[in-house]
Amino acid sequence: MRIALALSVTLAQGACVATAPSVPAGREPVRVTNNGQPFQMWEGALARKAADAVCGGKVNVSIYDRFDRATGAWVYPEGCA
Repeated sequence: MRIALALSVTLAQGACVATAPSVPAGREPVRVTNNGQPFQMWEGALARKAADAVCGGKVNVSIYDRFDRATGAWVYPEGCA
């Protein structure tokens, strides 16, 4: 009985593993820099305003938004609204 219970708990926990976000077809990620210069990691609010401007209104924000240290760009995988 204990083995069956442990197995069912393990399987239930495995079902909660998050997967990578899927971007719908036709929706490209938005990458923004600070007028061609890299943003700093703590400039997320400025990057969000820049992304809204690039989108002509509003960028889709999600928990998958991230700062790319290699390029200094903020990336919004969900694209424009």
